[in-house]
Amino acid sequence: TQSNQQLFFINPSLNVNYEINRKNRLSLNLAQNRTNAQILDVYDQFVLTGFRSFNKGTGTFNQLDASSLSFNYQLGNWSDKFFATFSSNYTKNHDFFSSNTIIEPNFSQSERIVIQDREALSFNATMDYYISPLSSNLKFKAGLFISEFKNIINNSQLREVQSENSNLGLEMRSAFDGIFNYHLGTTWAFNKVTASSVSNSFTDNTSFVDLSFVFSEKFNISVKSERYFFGNINDGDNTYYFIDVDARLKLKDKSPFSFSLMARNLTNTEQFRTSSINDFSSSTVSYRLLPRYTLLSVLYRF
Repeated sequence: TQSNQQLFFINPSLNVNYEINRKNRLSLNLAQNRTNAQILDVYDQFVLTGFRSFNKGTGTFNQLDASSLSFNYQLGNWSDKFFATFSSNYTKNHDFFSSNTIIEPNFSQSERIVIQDREALSFNATMDYYISPLSSNLKFKAGLFISEFKNIINNSQLREVQSENSNLGLEMRSAFDGIFNYHLGTTWAFNKVTASSVSNSFTDNTSFVDLSFVFSEKFNISVKSERYFFGNINDGDNTYYFIDVDARLKLKDKSPFSFSLMARNLTNTEQFRTSSINDFSSSTVSYRLLPRYTLLSVLYRF
């Protein structure tokens, strides 16, 4: 049996840019996109793709159509005291690959199915403001992504799944002329998945403080610290701290020697765990980390 995909097709798009004045700019994009199936989407038998995980294609070629609309607005310029951007995107998949999945205690198998109509909507905004008395730049970031799709789990009816991911972030970076500078910030990530009226949600947080000390062109020190919090880990081991230090020294302008000291994982964190959720499972991945260590390097140029 032989089958072929259409060899020639057109993906049209329209871009419109309008500059209201020097500080206000708008852009609009409309696009129609057709994509071919990938090789795993075509296989008509189950293929081992992971640990006890098998995937099967539709057994035929499929060309999927999607439409998208995006809007962008920019207020100010990078060199201005205040600068802001806003962007939004709407995507409609007229047909898309979903899955008919069987989940057993010892294995899982997933079969590709073609479903009609999937939608996704996203918003992103950033604002930068330079605070002259503090010689620092304040940045605010926010984003929202909403998507919905359908699938089948363990011979169920076609389930409607909605995913919501949003984030809020705040950063401040200095621009001092002296020895010391800093960069600090925090980001909150909110995740929610709803399937068949059952919801699962959690909140993650990432914070950091970076310090820079430039005593001269020959000697500088940088300190990086990070904090991670994972709301989907409930057994208490959900917060992690890291501190790294780098120092560099050059003896003289014409000296062939230069030295650097690198210190990693000064908090001596032994493991790092991340978590994720989807419409049918919650998983945690654990990483074993190298213990606290320092490394002294000597560079000789000739």
